[in-house]
Amino acid sequence: MEILKRIEDTYPKMTRKQKKIADYMVSHAENMAFITLRELSREVEITEITILNMCKALGYESFNEVKYEFRKYINRGRVEFFDDNDYYNTNIPKYELDEKETLLQEICNEEKLLMDEFIKSLDIRRMFELADYFLQYSKIIICGRGISYLIGESISSSLAGVQIPTIKVNTELNENVYSVLPMIDKKTLILAISFPDYYFMTQKIAEYAKKNKAKIILITDSKETDIALYADEFILVGSTTRLALNTLSAPMALANLLTSAIKIKVESTSKKEFCRLI
Repeated sequence: MEILKRIEDTYPKMTRKQKKIADYMVSHAENMAFITLRELSREVEITEITILNMCKALGYESFNEVKYEFRKYINRGRVEFFDDNDYYNTNIPKYELDEKETLLQEICNEEKLLMDEFIKSLDIRRMFELADYFLQYSKIIICGRGISYLIGESISSSLAGVQIPTIKVNTELNENVYSVLPMIDKKTLILAISFPDYYFMTQKIAEYAKKNKAKIILITDSKETDIALYADEFILVGSTTRLALNTLSAPMALANLLTSAIKIKVESTSKKEFCRLI
């Protein structure tokens, strides 16, 4: 049964505190996919034990199972689950393991859905507009953490192939972050890559860059993220399936298309220059 329907059916039997928790869950369905037990307790001002009891009242063994179901709901099947004290948890709910082949097929469908949604929303002309920035700025800094950093590494490697140098910053490493700050000014292009769990230090670099009048392009999955406040340009792409907080499929396709647009721009500019000289 879908999580919201289960909440609706159980609601009349809930205690006052359980209803408060349920109201938050329904009105913040997207947050429920990522929030930790501790964070939810703080948001609703109700103890963790009461929240866990409410999860059991809904028919789930743990808070992670509730989040798993919310991920299914908000992503039409794309799900992720997290540890109560962290964002990651590799445990698959037992009820999902009864039909292993069906589960894997559903995961396959979720990957395809991510790609379909990305391609449907893709603006080819926009790719070329963004590509121009990589030719205009003398300093390009690519920053991110975890999977976001891996995407940045791929972009950096591709740009090196057309003689566009970049500086990569792993925002999880303080020495990387602090070494690059003095370089950031109005001649700098920042490519910030930030997917859940939206690492705070990537945001701090974007905030610092904004104050120093740098140009900021953000690759992320939602304009509602806090780091979006500091971005001049956005590239949006979905990143989550039920067993991956951030799958590489659609984000890497985006990275490939962006760098391809840049390469086309470089080649086009070079040929025009050649024709002018002769």
